[in-house]
Amino acid sequence: MAKILLVEDDHCLSETVSQWLEFEQHVVETAFTGPEAIEQLNFGTFDIVVLDWHIPDITGLEVCKQYRTKGGTTPILMLSGNDTAAERQEGLQSGANDYLRKPFHLKELSKRLAALLAKHDQAAQP
Repeated sequence: MAKILLVEDDHCLSETVSQWLEFEQHVVETAFTGPEAIEQLNFGTFDIVVLDWHIPDITGLEVCKQYRTKGGTTPILMLSGNDTAAERQEGLQSGANDYLRKPFHLKELSKRLAALLAKHDQAAQP
């Protein structure tokens, strides 16, 4: 079970993903804008972040950069409809650990999250 911050401005998609992750026994908190995401990252503790690139006010890319600049180490899975190699590279260079193109299958999301969590847990062990 992981505590997940889901940052997605599409309320329908956010609800679907939240329900899926909760069904998988995760605890999910949501944010719908860049400033909400930054606030939650500043004051909350999460095992992983699922972050949409295209969110209002401050993009997910900027949220990721700001979080990493402040020393944030929580794994981030970037979601986006952007699918060029340059855009994927930009997402990863912003500090995201993985990149998943929309639309995606919920099982694919689960597999990516599990892999990121396992990798992060291994890195944290002495």
